[in-house]
Amino acid sequence: MIKKISVLALAAMAVAAQAADWSDTSVGYRYASQQSEPGVTDKVSKNILNVTHVSGDSKGMNLFTIDLLRSGSKDPAASGPSGAQEWYGFYKRSFSMQGMTGKPVTLGGLAKDLNLNLRIDAGSKNTAFAPAPFKTRVGLSAAMPVSAGFWDLGVDIYNEKNHNGIVGKDVTFDTTLALTSAWAIPMGSGTFGGFFDIVGPKGKDGFGASTKTETLVRATYMIDVGAPKSGWKAGVGVEYWSNKFGCDNSASGVKNSCKATSPLLLVEYHL
Repeated sequence: MIKKISVLALAAMAVAAQAADWSDTSVGYRYASQQSEPGVTDKVSKNILNVTHVSGDSKGMNLFTIDLLRSGSKDPAASGPSGAQEWYGFYKRSFSMQGMTGKPVTLGGLAKDLNLNLRIDAGSKNTAFAPAPFKTRVGLSAAMPVSAGFWDLGVDIYNEKNHNGIVGKDVTFDTTLALTSAWAIPMGSGTFGGFFDIVGPKGKDGFGASTKTETLVRATYMIDVGAPKSGWKAGVGVEYWSNKFGCDNSASGVKNSCKATSPLLLVEYHL
C-alpha cells in the first residue's frame, strides 16, 4: 500500500510542479445510500470525502483525484463490526494534439481536439478481501464540439493488478479495453456533469472465475450556493454500477451484490 500511495504522491507533486495556465482545486463530500459490494448481501451506505485538482497548460491537462470512503456496518472492516475504510485515487495526464502541434483539430466537425491520455489508479480497503488495486491506462480521447463546458469520449488500453485476501494471493489480470467519457455542461442554473467507464472482461479473478464487462456511470447536477463566487456547490446525482470489479452479477452467490443503482447527495467547496 505504501508503494501505491507514494506513486500517487509523486503524481500529485508532478501536478503541482506544472506551470499551469489555469487550475481548480475542490474538496467535496458525497453520500451514497445504496451501493453494492461483491459478496455482501445488503446494499451498503457510504460517506465519501474527495479532493480533486485539475489544471491546464499549453500542452494539455492534469487531473488528480482521491476518495476517502467509509462504509456502513453492512460492509464491515476485517478487524470488527464497524464499517470498512477505503481510499481510491488516480492521476491522469492528457496531451492535447492541438496544443502539441499548434494546429487546429476538427476531424470534419466531429471533434475539436484529440488527446493522448496517461493514467495511474491505486487504492486499498481494510476488509477481509483486502483489495489493493493498481491500474495503468493509456488511450486516446476526442473532445466533442459542445458549445459550452466539455464532453470527452475515448478508449484506453487497461491493465490491472489487485490482491485477494480471501485466497491470499495477488492477481494480475489480462490486458483489456476500456471505453470512457466525462462531461460537464452548463444547463439551466447549474451544471450537468458525470462520467462513464466501461471495462471489458479481464480474464480470471482470484477465485478462478471469468470476469465480465464492468459498467460504471455517475451523473450529477450541481448548482452554486451561498454568495456569488463563494466557491460552494451542492447537488444530487445517481450512480449505476454493474458487474462491479468484473464480478458476474448473474452468477454471484449473493443476489445483486455486484450491481446497484444508488442516489447521491453532494457538496463541494472550490478553493
